[in-house]
Amino acid sequence: MAESVKILVIDDEEGVRESFKMILKIKDYDVQAFEDGESAVANIKKDIFDMAFVDYKLPGIDGIEVLRKIKEIDPNIEVVIVTAYASESSHANAITLGALEYLRKPFLMEEIYELVERGLRKKRAKRAGKKESGPIGPIH
Repeated sequence: MAESVKILVIDDEEGVRESFKMILKIKDYDVQAFEDGESAVANIKKDIFDMAFVDYKLPGIDGIEVLRKIKEIDPNIEVVIVTAYASESSHANAITLGALEYLRKPFLMEEIYELVERGLRKKRAKRAGKKESGPIGPIH
């Protein structure tokens, strides 16, 4: 891949963060990991990310609130909510708020790769759609 893909991982469990890093670095993705939502959200304001994997249960602000904040800062970041505590209502809430997917722990390496590819395809399609429709919004 010509351009670097930046992925954010937010999980309070060090083992999970390390697993994501190992899995994603195999594909040469640039990974930044955080143990809480506040520090991750602060970093999103300073850097540009393509995707985020966000744990549902986090200390401080929970994963759904982190999803909301990410989408407010940059609606183009594709977010996957990751949880060991799956429920129909939390799944529906995450998807309604713009999550790409709702991934249950434990997960497989192949699931992560498939979600990243799906997220990148969706992001490219959005960019292509915007280019075809001409200039929109203010010029920075």
